[in-house]
Amino acid sequence: MTFRRILKGVLTQLPIELYELMVRGPSRRPLPPVDFTSRDHFPHRGARLEWWYFTSVLMTPKRKAPVGLEVTFFRVKTLVDSVIVHVAVTDVDGQKFTYTGMVLPVHIPFTSDAHTVIALFGNRVGFSESNNSFVIDARVRGLRVHYSCVIQDIMAQGAGGIQEMQNSPGDASYYFTLPNMKTEGTIVLKGESLPITGLTWHDHQWGNFNAVKMKWDWFSLRFDADDLYVMLFNFDRWGTTYGAGNIYRHGQTMHVERFEVRALDVCVARNGVTYPVDWEIRIFDSSEASTPFMTAYVKPTLKEQHVPSLITPDYWEGLCTVHGEILCPVDLGGTRFLDKKVLDGFAYVELTGYET
Repeated sequence: MTFRRILKGVLTQLPIELYELMVRGPSRRPLPPVDFTSRDHFPHRGARLEWWYFTSVLMTPKRKAPVGLEVTFFRVKTLVDSVIVHVAVTDVDGQKFTYTGMVLPVHIPFTSDAHTVIALFGNRVGFSESNNSFVIDARVRGLRVHYSCVIQDIMAQGAGGIQEMQNSPGDASYYFTLPNMKTEGTIVLKGESLPITGLTWHDHQWGNFNAVKMKWDWFSLRFDADDLYVMLFNFDRWGTTYGAGNIYRHGQTMHVERFEVRALDVCVARNGVTYPVDWEIRIFDSSEASTPFMTAYVKPTLKEQHVPSLITPDYWEGLCTVHGEILCPVDLGGTRFLDKKVLDGFAYVELTGYET
């Protein structure tokens, strides 16, 4: 056992056990559905776990290939309110993944008002009701980002925005996705200023759910040219797997009942953790279907996109390319939803819980 693993165990064991104790009862209670409003962009004070997750596929005149950007604000409430900020940039041209973060495991009040969703020490998510847009600022250890995101569509993950987290009886959370926000701004990377434009996918999740000791695979597939967005989860706790997903297109959402994921390669991170990569995904239109109606091949733009932390679980989070094919037409609500087509786009993938 390495010194880092021992130190991480000392720093995280008590907070994890405390959080598990506090959500053990509430996480099992049925959640009432919600109609998402602009107020739901802001903190939900009754939630013990909440995050604002922004992953962007961006272009800059200073690079030929796209740049990936992840900015995440986590709020964890046990005896105190703790805030965690993660920022990561995938520079495909430079073949470089840059990550940094800030953890404040003590109670330091964060700002939240009519124009500020969450802010702490120069890191901020702002929201404008009149422009229906976010402004995100992050300044952590020399990596700086400033960009605006104009909201276009909102996709509820699950009926009434309730996302089941594992097999019943199990945890659930509120979860909404804004898949295609128009984005522009600046990244300052190692002293170089990169003007950026593109699209951002935003996930906002909150509740009293237990995400501890869970393997969590998250795929967001983005076929922007076809206004087609696919979100898939695989949850695995104690060897029991639960999958969920949605396909969003032209304001309509199709629930995915069944999908299969097969990894064709692995990435061994510097800390020795092995992650599956190079995924083949098969999506079916029902739990009984024998053949998929859609396939997707997801490949990292960089293999090493590992996010280490002494406080939170380590995870693999990265910009990927995706090549998909709709193998047969699909109707939804009596109208044509998908036609046979070959698709190309980008994706973000997160893999959590592989340390154990």
